[in-house]
Parts: sequence; structure tokens; C-alpha cells
Amino acid sequence: MSNTGMLDAAAATGTAMEQAVAIFMLHPENFGASVAAGYENPLAGYVAGRGGVLGEATGATVSAVFAVFEPTGLSAMWEEGVAVRGAVGAAQQYWAQAADFGSKYLASAQGLDRIAALGEKLIAASPIAGLPLFAGWRAMPLADDAAARALQVMFVLRELRAGVHFNALTISGIAPVEAHMLNKGPEYTAMFGWPEPYADGADKKERYDEIEQATNRRMAELFTAALSEGEAEELARLSTEALATLKANVPG
Repeated sequence: MSNTGMLDAAAATGTAMEQAVAIFMLHPENFGASVAAGYENPLAGYVAGRGGVLGEATGATVSAVFAVFEPTGLSAMWEEGVAVRGAVGAAQQYWAQAADFGSKYLASAQGLDRIAALGEKLIAASPIAGLPLFAGWRAMPLADDAAARALQVMFVLRELRAGVHFNALTISGIAPVEAHMLNKGPEYTAMFGWPEPYADGADKKERYDEIEQATNRRMAELFTAALSEGEAEELARLSTEALATLKANVPG
């Protein structure tokens, strides 16, 4: 596989895993599981759950790590969420929800053991410096069930790519609102808690494209350090197929 081929594999894997984990995170069934676990506001369950691996941090610290959320609202959801089960308990609860979701909706996908095995090779070989959420989540125990484990591995790898991307975004000087607007527009920007009016970042479009390229280049370097050419292509293919399985099985 050429350098371009490894870039393509890393980008395809990242896209598939980002979308697959987003299906879990944003699905009403997962929100319902958070409510059943004691979080009156399921978004507080998400913030405390995803950020819980950071430990008993302040809302400001968690907001800094999450990077692209409106900080005041994010901090408030963190404080609301950790009041229910604490930080560690929130992370454990969210991890169990991810496992349950994978077991229920991903079991019919092909190559689940390979997604986990290849993903775990990549996770183990990747450095944690500057990637606090990735560092926290890769230390969490993985489920034995193949479908649950595969989704959890995808979750950890999503945090790896997100952390790399956030680091590149931070040093670029592009504000989170501008990044959201350049990525998916005003509805997406609002979902992350930002109030209007929105700076569209139009004058930074070229710089934003460079950030995407830098993220993919770094991920390709991590793939190259951990996987063979064939393994990288296999992980990309199986991840894309797993995403298709989730889309087919998860109710709308």
C-alpha cells in the first residue's frame, strides 16, 4: 500500500468509526438508558459519561478537553452529571451502555473479532501525549462479547482521532464555532451549545481543509506504526461494513 493508500485507509476508518459511535451516542435509546441510570438530563449523562475517565475534574477542565462545545453549558452539564454517580461511575455506566448497544445492533456484522484485534493493536501502539480522553478510555476494560467489544474499540479509536484533530484545530487559530460552520453548518453548531450569531469562518476554509489533511496524515502515521498494509485496508473495510450494519439495524 502506498502512502496514499494508508492515508485513504486511515481516513475511511476514521469516518466509519466516527459515524458508528455517533449513532450510539445520539440515539434516543441510549438517551433513555442514561435516564434509566438516573440522569434526568441525558446530555448530562453523555458529558459525565464520556468525560468521566478524566476523574473528578472541574467543569472548566472538561470543557477544555472537549474543545468544541460551548464551555459554560458544557461545564453545567458536567456538574449535573457527576452529581449522579461521580466521574468514574459515569464512565463505567456509559461504557456499559456502549457495550449493550453494540451487542444489540452490531452482532450480525462480519469480522467483529478482527475489528477488535486490529483496533486494539492500533490503540496499544499509539502514544497518549496530549490525548487525555484517548488515554482514559483505552485504560477501560473491554467487553468479552464480540459485538460489544468491537463498538467499544471503535469508541476508543474515535477518541484517538478526535484528540489528534482537536490539537490541530487548537493551534490553527480557527475558533470552534468557525470549525462547526465550516464542517456541517448552523444546525450542527447549535447542537454543540453555541448561541447565534455564528461567525462562518469563510476566510479560513483553506486552513480548515489543511487541518483535516494534517489529522489524516497523523492518523496514517499511527496506522503505519501499528498495522501492515493489508491490516489497514482490512480495518477500513470492516469498519465501513460495520457502520452499514448499524445503519440497517438501529431503528430510526
